[in-house]
Amino acid sequence: MNKLLNYLKSIINYRDLLKNLTSNELKLKYKNSVLGLLWSYIYPIMMIVIYTFAFKVILRMTIENFALFVFVGLIPWNFVQSSISQSTNSIINNQSLVKKIYFPRAIIPISIVNANFLTLLISHLILFGAMYFYDVPIKLSILILPILWIILYFIVTGLSLLLSSITVKYRDISHIVDVIFMAWFYLTPVIYSLSMVPDPYNSIIQLNPITNLIELFRTVLLDGEFPAVDEMLKTGLYSILLFIAGLFIFYKREKNFGEEL
Repeated sequence: MNKLLNYLKSIINYRDLLKNLTSNELKLKYKNSVLGLLWSYIYPIMMIVIYTFAFKVILRMTIENFALFVFVGLIPWNFVQSSISQSTNSIINNQSLVKKIYFPRAIIPISIVNANFLTLLISHLILFGAMYFYDVPIKLSILILPILWIILYFIVTGLSLLLSSITVKYRDISHIVDVIFMAWFYLTPVIYSLSMVPDPYNSIIQLNPITNLIELFRTVLLDGEFPAVDEMLKTGLYSILLFIAGLFIFYKREKNFGEEL
């Protein structure tokens, strides 16, 4: 445990490098783009417009503010998918840097998560504007939102560290992740509510680490209610354990990267 804490401290000590790599990830994301970072604002606005038209005009969904309902689910989901998909091959893609100088290799996948986390925050700014447009009040429950961001960040970082470390040895993992995401999306209540899932399958859906989080986001943002304390504690504890597990496996595997790359 002490070694893991020391490793975590070393990551913090290299925070300047982490900041630079995060900045580079953002630059690469919008490289050769005329609008650059503005796409982080334009993309969620386009999503709102498209979902409003698709679900309200064409499908005529009866759920109130269904476009917002879907968008609140998509914001954390997009963060999960983009961060994990991009970080899975991150050590392999940066092998020249890994072989050249010493630094805690965990900084590489974490920098990718950080860059996508900024997009997550920007998407919430667009969401607040959309809530105002749709006359959905922003209530005091929004004070819980930063806690949900932190919980989501720990879950995604833990999974990113885990997958990026084992992909160095097992290159097929990146292909498996792509397939898993296809199923994972439909096993996550992004475009439907957990209450719509029949009882035999409801408990299975709840095994998904993102399920409860998306429901908590909707409770805070759309229902304007404070989540149950036990749900918050359970989800928070799960995120911490997942982060520790991912960091531990990464730390254990890091010493083999030189041989496996």
